[in-house]
Amino acid sequence: MRDRQNLPPWIGRGVQTAALTAALMLLTGGCGESEPWDGSFSSIEALGEAAAQALSDGDAEALRGLRVNKKEYLDWIWREFPASKPPQNFPADFAWSNLNKNSSLGERRWAERYQGKQWKFVEMRFEEPTDRYKRFKLLRGTALVLEDENGKRYDLRILGSIVAKNGKYKLLSYKE
Repeated sequence: MRDRQNLPPWIGRGVQTAALTAALMLLTGGCGESEPWDGSFSSIEALGEAAAQALSDGDAEALRGLRVNKKEYLDWIWREFPASKPPQNFPADFAWSNLNKNSSLGERRWAERYQGKQWKFVEMRFEEPTDRYKRFKLLRGTALVLEDENGKRYDLRILGSIVAKNGKYKLLSYKE
């Protein structure tokens, strides 16, 4: 027999596994906080390069893939915003619906407007103060600086805030 002599007989393997899982979650910061963030970028530059490529290609779907999805927004972003709490208690699904609708319009608009050029990512600037939340930061006032094939630079104000979480980055939204 294994070293079960120190444990009460009613504690089976399933209870031990559940206890170990709960302890690991506490040590790593909670549910999913240290897990990989699907589709996120390891740097702001990598996110900017992906945006430049999607704009060059006129690919609205690729642009959509650069931003948070509904599950991410509802599970851990929205619940930290003041509007999600009393006295406002703004409904989460309604907030997502508005954000998604406006972003989708922006994705299509910017993909159509900027397609056909060979955009090169130069930099991303943040012209407003960063909002800090418990589980993430919002980098605000985003200016995407791109260069066309002739070397002309453009300061585009088409992106919403950037979500920064555990050293990874995704767009929150696109401007309409």
